[in-house]
Order: sequence, then C-alpha cells, then structure tokens
Amino acid sequence: MKTLLKIPTNLFELPEFIKLTQLAKNDQQVRTAQLLWLRLACAAGRTGHDGYVTDPTAAPLTKHALAGLVNLTRGAYAAELLQLLLQADLLQRQADGHYQISHWERYALTDCAPNYHGLFKFDTPATANATPPTPLQQYTPEQRTKLVATTGKILAYLQQQSGKQFSNEPPTQQLLANLFAQKVTVKQIKWVIDWKCKDWYGGDFWKFVRPQTLFGPKFTQYLLEAPPEPTARPAAGPTRHQYLRDLFEMSCGDIETILWRAADEKVTVTRAEVEAIGRELGH
Repeated sequence: MKTLLKIPTNLFELPEFIKLTQLAKNDQQVRTAQLLWLRLACAAGRTGHDGYVTDPTAAPLTKHALAGLVNLTRGAYAAELLQLLLQADLLQRQADGHYQISHWERYALTDCAPNYHGLFKFDTPATANATPPTPLQQYTPEQRTKLVATTGKILAYLQQQSGKQFSNEPPTQQLLANLFAQKVTVKQIKWVIDWKCKDWYGGDFWKFVRPQTLFGPKFTQYLLEAPPEPTARPAAGPTRHQYLRDLFEMSCGDIETILWRAADEKVTVTRAEVEAIGRELGH
C-alpha cells in the first residue's frame, strides 16, 4: 500500500543533508545526490514497506538495476552516490542487500485524509520542533545579494590560489553565512585559503581544497593551525582610505559588520567614516 510522504520545507538543512554537502566532491554531486535521495524516497513511498526502496520480500536489486530505477544510466556513478547517501545516514543498506530510507518515521505520513491521492505533501515543522533558522535564512533579499557578491570574490580568490574552479551555489553561501555569523572576517577566510593551499599542495589532501572542506566545521581548527598572519597594514593617509573601501566591499556594505571587523583588526573607525565610504562607492 502506498505511503504518503511528508517532506519538511527545511529538508536540505537537516543534519544529514548538511553532512552530504560536506562529503560530496562538488556542488553538482550534491545536487545529483539530493535528487537521487528524493527519487529513492518516492520509490519507497510507492513500495509502502517502512521505507524500503523495493519490496523487501523480493530479491534485492543490483546497483545497475537500482540506477535504472532512478533514471541513471551509469551504474558506477549511481554506486558512488549511494555510498555518499550511506555515509551521510540518509540511506541504510540491510544485511540482505535491500536499501531503506533512514529515519523513515520522519517522512511517512500516517494520518492523511482518505481522499488524498498524491504521493507527498510539504510540511512546515512546528515552532517547538523546528530546526533553528540558519544565518542565511535570516538574510534580507538585499543582504543575500551582497552575500552572493562576497561569495563570488572569495571563490575567485580560492580559484586564484588553487587553480580550481568552483560554482557560486547556495550551499557555499550557507557555509560563508555560518562563518560570518561567528564573526569570522574575509581576511581570516583568505588566510585559511592561503594556509591550506600551501599545506596540502601536492599531497593526498589536495583534493580537499574546496569550499565544503575549508569553510565547513573545521574552519576554526584550520585558522588556529595557520601560522601568524602578517602585521596588518597601518591605517593612515591614503592606505587608511583604501583599507576602508576594501573593508566596505568585503563586508557587503553592512555598517555594523564593518565596525566590528575594524575593531577586531584594532583599527578605530567611526560610523560617519563608513557612511562616507558607502556614499563614495555608490551604496
């Protein structure tokens, strides 16, 4: 019997999906793995056997057959994505070879109206049980636009230092929003990029020079491991003016952020100076 699925509106912000983002090689693999999980969840809903992707009383499907079930033509790629879902605890593989959606009780809706014939409904968690809003969710549209611009500049710097290409995607913006919420500065982020590009160059860890690793949960560890930063440039004359222009742009024009970042770098800056720089830059 078909099971109706209850899909949380904050699905991709659940801990398992955040872990998936951290494990994946790139943003494209994140999106493909997310789509694979959704297709498997739909298959489990149609099967109606407590989250099993296929009927548990039948023989388990091979990886190639499972790839066909979710419209993937490359069995090897499907196997790689399945492994990611297993590592992120989004999927379980039973001893008999059958796959089952993890935490099925979270998605199975048992009290649906009998005349509802769809496969799933979107569910907004109750306030008491909801995952706290992420920093990115609290951004205004204007702040989000500025964050996208700042993310682009940071990724351009990472590309310059590593020679690798990265897309300016929401998962990366989320990681940076998390860091900014912890009062991490763009200067510190660039310093971690410099340090890890040097520390991991040519070694087995070079593949981890990527946003989801550098800007993820271990960022503070990398920052503490890095050698001391060079002495900050003196804030005087034309150098001070350029410093304020750079700080304004890197802080997305947010005056409060600019003030505490300047204070963190032991530079005395007034609100009036910041507002003047903003007018000069056309903000």
